[in-house]
Amino acid sequence: MHAARMGFDWPEISPVFEKIHEEIGEIKAALSEQRPDHARRELGDLLFAVVNLSRFLNADPGRELTHASQRFLERFAKMKKELERAGRAIEDCSLEEMDQAWNRVKAAE
Repeated sequence: MHAARMGFDWPEISPVFEKIHEEIGEIKAALSEQRPDHARRELGDLLFAVVNLSRFLNADPGRELTHASQRFLERFAKMKKELERAGRAIEDCSLEEMDQAWNRVKAAE
């Protein structure tokens, strides 16, 4: 049984974004209330909503996650090399320095 086939689905994409924002808010609320178990449950709801978004984009969520992970690893390696060329070990860099190098690598793509 598919809920969408039975009419339990959003007719357009905008409510999907609203649901994603709602789930993020629920995660933040659970964390502020120091309820990590509830936050993890809400994370599951967020992931479910994002997968729903993928349907509207005609995207395979697993494939897109794999591609995003590959891009991250490639950018991280480039960022590390850029810092090393500047004579900096990544372990000695501040988050701000790494973030600046990350943004340069991303902009160069």
